[in-house]
This record gives sequence, C-alpha cells and structure tokens, in this order.
Amino acid sequence: MVTGSMHVYEGSNYLLVRSGGYRCAIPVDAAKLVTKAAKIEPLPGSAPRFLGLAQVAGEPVAVVDLHALLDPTGDPGGVHELTVIVRGPDGASTLGLAVDEAFGVVSLTADEPPSDSDPDWVTGRSRVDRRSIAILDPIALFEDRRSTEKGTIDAG
Repeated sequence: MVTGSMHVYEGSNYLLVRSGGYRCAIPVDAAKLVTKAAKIEPLPGSAPRFLGLAQVAGEPVAVVDLHALLDPTGDPGGVHELTVIVRGPDGASTLGLAVDEAFGVVSLTADEPPSDSDPDWVTGRSRVDRRSIAILDPIALFEDRRSTEKGTIDAG
C-alpha cells in the first residue's frame, strides 16, 4: 500500500543492521533473506557503491553497499559480513544490501523525521539504546532513480 511516496508495511517489526557508521531498520516484511556475504563478482566500471553480482540461493542478485548509498560522498562501508536481500516493488525482483552486522528484530515507530542529508527512501528515524536509527523503505529505494541511474547502482 502506498501513502504519498512511502510504502506502508503490514507490521512495525524491523531488522536492525549496521553498515559502516550507519544503523538502519529494514521492514521485516520487505526482507526476503539475511545471509552471510556471498562471493561478489565486481563489474568493471561500476560505481563504488555497486559491489557487483552474487549468487544467493541459486539466483543472481545485485549487491550494493548500504553505507555508500546513505553517504555517497564518504568512504565505502565496512567489512560487509552479511547481505540482506530485500524485495522490489513487484515482489519478485531483489536487491542485496551489504551490511556489517544484524542485531535482531525490534518493533519501532518513526518518532523523528528523516535528517536533511537522508535520501528520500529513509522514511524517518527512531532511537534504540540512545542511537539514531534510519528507517528504510526498500521499495522507495528501488523506485529512487538517483539510486538506480548510471553511476550509482548500474555500471557507469
């Protein structure tokens, strides 16, 4: 279901992850799978935030550095220990988000608006253990042309 440009997920349960210096919440309803980082085959000429293609459960998946998507002018993220596979708007397409850690599932509500530097697919922020958590809308990430145009995710 869509409200404005953001998508409403059935529950308020989120997978908490860390990528580089960012802590994020991904709706459990959008997360298809969390797996150890698979071997990624880089594509020559692609943007640094696009790590490449990986085989996950027998399917090819484009994998991006979540930290670099959140901070395109900064250094790439950390060690990328895990890949969170999220569903696209059609429910069939997928995207892998490379993250450093997953902390578990929590129930959240956005009690703060996104910061001025957040991309459009960050719907708000919440606090967990006094840390600011960016709440992500993966479907909006798929629909954000700045995230999928040349030089960002696609090979440049």
